[in-house]
Amino acid sequence: MKQYNRKQFLLKSIVLSTTLSLVLGESVLLGKEKKKENPSFPLPEGTTPVAENDPTAQALGFHQNANDTDFTLFPDRKLPQSKNQICLHCAQFTKLNDGWGKCNILSAGVVSNQGWCSAWSKKS
Repeated sequence: MKQYNRKQFLLKSIVLSTTLSLVLGESVLLGKEKKKENPSFPLPEGTTPVAENDPTAQALGFHQNANDTDFTLFPDRKLPQSKNQICLHCAQFTKLNDGWGKCNILSAGVVSNQGWCSAWSKKS
């Protein structure tokens, strides 16, 4: 194994961290995540959104934003024909306003019209 002195080690460390920050962005080095977009539509009065950690929601792989779907658990969600599979186009969804609605399956609150779960079925 090649021996490095302190000066070489520091130089290589600086080069490595600079390269990583340029290639991957500061979020990886500083632990920052991309800011999630909040829906711009207000919640209907007296309602709360369905929590993604709700047991039923977790069992269905529910997310308020369909882009947050775990593609390892739901690989079909990656397919091009699945891009319109959002709550707004689901048979179980009843629209309340431009951003929110009720779901017949996830009845613990309201869901975003941009959400998704594995129980999605096309509106007829």
